Amino acid sequence: MRSKILVQKNARQHLPGAALLALLLAGPAARAQQVLLQTDVANDTIPNRTGPNRRYFGHLYVGYALAAGPSALGVRHGAASSELQLGGRLKRRFTSLFALNTDLRYAYLRYGLDPDIARPAPFGPRFDSQVLSYHQVQGEASLRLNPARRRGNTVGRYLDLLAYGGWAFTTNYATEGPGPSGGRLEVVAHRPDYLARWQGGVGARLGSNSLALVGRYRLSQALGGSGLPEPPRWLLGLEVGWF
Repeated sequence: MRSKILVQKNARQHLPGAALLALLLAGPAARAQQVLLQTDVANDTIPNRTGPNRRYFGHLYVGYALAAGPSALGVRHGAASSELQLGGRLKRRFTSLFALNTDLRYAYLRYGLDPDIARPAPFGPRFDSQVLSYHQVQGEASLRLNPARRRGNTVGRYLDLLAYGGWAFTTNYATEGPGPSGGRLEVVAHRPDYLARWQGGVGARLGSNSLALVGRYRLSQALGGSGLPEPPRWLLGLEVGWF
């Protein structure tokens, strides 16, 4: 009986020490569990590299510009002389201020000639309508400047300084006028020698997010080797990006 009482006393004497040891061992585990509970497991541990203000960003766009500036060729201004563009752009951001863009696009350029102005052959005053058209594949490179450093994951406001060049895979000179036996006569000359197949120039783009004002100046000849006056070299218009 006495031995049992001694065992119970020894057990009671070791209880505080065992409890203290259990608390010490549970402390680090509790702290570790608390850190895990505060962690947002929904966040991706891999940094996002794509997006409007990330390292890489690609999007489609459409652009429309009108021919501007003087020309001795007698070009009709407005929608009769314009360019339509459909393309894609890839942006590579280097810093919060600088980025580099590369474009690939289709461009349809046309110049409508004023029928009331006399001009040398192959153009003439006997037609009611004369149109020069270029179906082109163009490439472009531009340096982008973003003045706003803290704009979130958006394109923001920017200025692009650009240079472009392209190959006209199809060129046409279309005329329409009265036929020799009455009625209307339409004639289309495909790929004539006097319409240049290669064109290029420089320009600038001022934009805010998906909208931009674009101006381009053609450095090459549109009527290469013909000795004819050049059509307007400026194209001024609007560009809409699809983000």
